[in-house]
Amino acid sequence: MSPPRSRRAGGRGPRSRLWRRQRGVALALVVSFIAGLSLLVAGLVLTAKTDTRLARVHLARAQVTALGDGAINLLLGDVIDGRLSRTQAQTQARSTLPQARYVLGGAAVSVLALPENLLLDLSSASAEQFAALVEFSGLLAPEAAQLVARAVVHYRDGDGALSMAHQLNSLEDILNVRGVNRVTLEALRDYVTVSRGAGAARADVADARMFTQLQQCSPRARALREDMLASESESAPGAVSGAFRVDALVRQDRDVWLRRRWVRLGGGRDGLPWTVTRTEPVRMVPRPS
Repeated sequence: MSPPRSRRAGGRGPRSRLWRRQRGVALALVVSFIAGLSLLVAGLVLTAKTDTRLARVHLARAQVTALGDGAINLLLGDVIDGRLSRTQAQTQARSTLPQARYVLGGAAVSVLALPENLLLDLSSASAEQFAALVEFSGLLAPEAAQLVARAVVHYRDGDGALSMAHQLNSLEDILNVRGVNRVTLEALRDYVTVSRGAGAARADVADARMFTQLQQCSPRARALREDMLASESESAPGAVSGAFRVDALVRQDRDVWLRRRWVRLGGGRDGLPWTVTRTEPVRMVPRPS
């Protein structure tokens, strides 16, 4: 009995060629399956790492929120009860600004209450005053700063005929003005307030000296210090109002987080002897470049 034709021809028959093609297709499918499985596993690992990092960030934010709010309440309690002078004598004894350093849950929290009437009030500031601040921040050249300042004031006041006035309820409202972006907002955040017609802030402090003092009291400047407190040279002159911007700095490892609240002394709805008018989301203080 003679062998099949494909064997007599040295394995070159149609069946042999078909078998080799099928084997190549199967091998390609196996390789594709392994590659796809590898990508799936890599994606799962990356997702797990991302979720872990996000969980750590959320945990850090929750811890900073609790520590910051607790330290802010302690400082306000010291202000109202008259214990702040003793706290200052024990901690820094070098600034007229209400501030202190507390240890909560093993973490050191430095709190500074900056009177709101020392900030530039965007509800009443003139274009020249606002331009002086923009120029001081180093964000824009004098000519460009003037243009942005006029645009903000024009948006706020209107012209009575062609455009209507817009009430500023928060600093973020200036993002509606052409030429103002997030970079501008963050550069001005530590210098301004919006009183919403309450008359809590002043608009006559737009000079380089006051801006320099506010700059040294900013979270970024305080984060560079070991105790994160303001020094005597940065004390704010003049009388203070009953409205404050309270900044709590919490150091975690190499990072410094900011919890900021705006408060007015006086009975609140929650029974506390102060009213929280605004609470800003927790954010990390940028590191110096």
